[in-house]
Amino acid sequence: MKNIYNKSSFRAGEYGKIPQYLQKYGNKKWRRTEKSEIENQLSDTIKFFKQKKKKRKLIWVKITREINGSVDSDYRSFYSERSFKSSISRAHVTRYFLINNKTKKK
Repeated sequence: MKNIYNKSSFRAGEYGKIPQYLQKYGNKKWRRTEKSEIENQLSDTIKFFKQKKKKRKLIWVKITREINGSVDSDYRSFYSERSFKSSISRAHVTRYFLINNKTKKK
């Protein structure tokens, strides 16, 4: 792949290539068509497939807080255990409940 430019017809000064005085136009044409040339060569030899990203498992929790006598609970999801623990350690949290099989929040 590195040597496409040297082997192509855009190189100046050799038999079958463009003449020396047109080298600047060859360079412009090379820059314009370089991407498609490389893609053509790669498509002949190798096919790149998109890899699927592994889905991150969510930690679903019901957190209950008590502030000035009023009780408030809400469902929250976390990607990491660290963020889950930091939200539990905040002020006014009275209890929490881990939910194992939570599919969609309704």
